[in-house]
Amino acid sequence: MEISLIAAKLLGIYLVISGWFLISRGKTVPNLLKDFFDHPAIVYLTGVILVFLSSLLIIKQGNIWEGSWRTVVTIFAWLTLLKGLGYIFIPEILRNFVSKKIIGVVNIYGVVMVVIGLCLFYIR
Repeated sequence: MEISLIAAKLLGIYLVISGWFLISRGKTVPNLLKDFFDHPAIVYLTGVILVFLSSLLIIKQGNIWEGSWRTVVTIFAWLTLLKGLGYIFIPEILRNFVSKKIIGVVNIYGVVMVVIGLCLFYIR
């Protein structure tokens, strides 16, 4: 099985689980984010892990921009890299952005994540 397909399936599982959490437990997200951002060491380590995993995925997956499902995996890898860099270098800005912009539409994000995750998981 090629690396793009493995990455798509793993990303699909992650998105379905995360999306389902947002749909079923979206009201707990503000408390989780507050606790998360109150611990700078955890935020930094999360950023390092995201940078490492996304860089590895981009390098191993090949940074493919061909307009197929592989492009979706590449986009998620780049977004994950940016998120990781944000956690490392600008956690305060991310904290303010997340607390103001995302909390009101958590359920919509959850549904979108589940749909994209299922599409990625069932790719052949």
